[in-house]
This record gives sequence, structure tokens and C-alpha cells, in this order.
Amino acid sequence: MGSSASDELIGTWVTGWAGARGYESRHEGRVHAALRHDTSGDWEYVIYEPSNEELVAVAETLHKHPKRRLTAFANETSTLIDAAGAAGLKVLNSDEVLMVTEMSGHDVEEPRPADGFSFQIERDQAHAYVSIHPDEDPQVVAASGHVSAVNGYAIFDRIITAPDFRRRGLGSLTMRALVSLALEHDVEEGLLIASIDGQQLYKSLGWTDLGNVVLFEGRQES
Repeated sequence: MGSSASDELIGTWVTGWAGARGYESRHEGRVHAALRHDTSGDWEYVIYEPSNEELVAVAETLHKHPKRRLTAFANETSTLIDAAGAAGLKVLNSDEVLMVTEMSGHDVEEPRPADGFSFQIERDQAHAYVSIHPDEDPQVVAASGHVSAVNGYAIFDRIITAPDFRRRGLGSLTMRALVSLALEHDVEEGLLIASIDGQQLYKSLGWTDLGNVVLFEGRQES
């Protein structure tokens, strides 16, 4: 399949990400949006390689609705950041990358939990949630993550290892469990957005960069 980033791919990512988190989502032309009811309580717009006109239009909306945000995907971020600044947008985060992997190259064997830990798996149609819990305190979530199957893609989200449980391979274990769940569906490639912390883990698991992700807010009235 060999994806390159595109508006269609970003729309698919939004559908899977919003679905995993229970967000309402909309797709209006090139502008995708998700209602982040659990954080800002408002809409986040998502655009692939936004034009100057799109940036100006979004900046006007963000100015009127200060809790709204724009996530922009771009191969080259300095031009995007300059254009967004000129339109009246401010960078909140530019450290994340969109990553992709061929699902066929991944271990399909269902992983076993590490010694002293157990898995919990929840499935809901095209979505699955995995959490790993220490046997001595099953209420504690040591690591967790989501995956959604959309249009032949597995979209991974919120892969988190709790600080007290890092460096024990639980992040890799969570990913392997999610991959085995995703492969129950007809998926060819995986997509995720990786923070700086996560990028090394995913590279070690065979993921490659597909583009940069920049989060913007509107300029706040001082």
C-alpha cells in the first residue's frame, strides 16, 4: 500500500482517533473536526497542508472561540508556522510526528503479559482498548492504549505507560497486543501520532515518519 500523507489519509486518521475517544467528528471538505468533550469542551480542526486562506479562516474562528484548536499536518513546518503566525495563530506544540507501518510485518501472535502483570481487553466493533495491570494492585493501570480499524488502516492512540512502570517493555507489549487486535480486521497499514518520548519506541518497532504535526491556538486577547 505504501501511504504518503494526504487529505484522505488525515480524514481517516481523524475518524479513527475520534472514534477511539468517543468524540463527535465532522468532515467538511478539507476541514476535519472533532469535539473534544473531555479536554477543551470545544472543536479541534484538523487540516492537511493548510493553505494561507484556510489558515486565515481558521484563525478568525479560533479568535471568536478561544478554546478551539487547529492541528495541521505538513511535511515542512517552518513555512507552515510562518504562514500561521501571519494569519494570527500561535504554536502550542510542534514536537509530534505522524507515523506509519505496514501491518503485515508485525508479529500476529497474541502476546502474553509480563510476569506479575495481566491484560484487560475491551472491544467495541471497530475499536479496542488494552490495559495492563500489576497483579498485586489490579486497580492500577501500568500501561494502556487504543486502536481503531477504519478504511483498511489501524489507528493507534493514547499509548501510555505510567511513570512508575517505564523501562519494563510494557509499551512494546501494549503495542503488540493492539496490533493483534487490529489484525482481526482487514487492515493493511497502521497510523499514529507520536510524541518525542514515543518516537524512539515506534521506530524500534518498525514505524516510519510520514510528516509533522503542529497544534495551534488563536492569539489570545491580552
